[in-house]
Amino acid sequence: MNDQFPDQPTMPMPIAKPPRKRRTRWLVIVILVGVVLMLGIGVGVLGKILGPSRSQVSSATATPTIGIAIATQTSQSANTATPTNTAIATGTATQATSTTPATQKPTPTPTQPLSSITHGKPRLGGLFSDFVGTYGTPTPQGDSNSQNFWTGPNQTIDINVLRNEQGGVTQLNILGPNSWNTPQTQSYCGQFLPDNAVQFNSADNITNYHSSAGDIVLNLQSSSVCLLSFAKL
Repeated sequence: MNDQFPDQPTMPMPIAKPPRKRRTRWLVIVILVGVVLMLGIGVGVLGKILGPSRSQVSSATATPTIGIAIATQTSQSANTATPTNTAIATGTATQATSTTPATQKPTPTPTQPLSSITHGKPRLGGLFSDFVGTYGTPTPQGDSNSQNFWTGPNQTIDINVLRNEQGGVTQLNILGPNSWNTPQTQSYCGQFLPDNAVQFNSADNITNYHSSAGDIVLNLQSSSVCLLSFAKL
């Protein structure tokens, strides 16, 4: 019996095959990539189809929101304006009330302010504004209700006018130049009497008149100075 192995095998040897696991993995990866690409393409197509309708819906719903916001802001600003003004007005009134003592009487406001200008005849019992309209802006002198008007050649005649709270003239004190005599002074002062003044008495340097404005006294204090005022009862 021959125990040696023959030189050639009696059956052919099987051929080695690569493992199938690697092919399976690559196949799965390729399939997943393909699915992802298909999904991306599908989403893009749907976005193009549905995109305009969504933008139209969003624009349609956005406009009322803006309008409501603007209306709300406008109404809020209008509502907040009134309380602010009310607070300011209330604060001003409170301040004015607190600064005025309870026992202090308010000073009456003259009916005719110093700046008023009228062009009536300057006269006793008339308006102070008539003197302003005739002689121009006065110069303050002493009392706040007494004003000086300078007139005549070289501004040599001083007419001091006393007014009441209503702007009415209650007294005239006229100073003329030194060259005047008594008749000249009396004549110049007489032009400021009311039109309906009537003389009823004269003694020394005082002359009395009746008028619709009241009884008037013309006092010649010197040859160039006269005082024209209402008689004191």
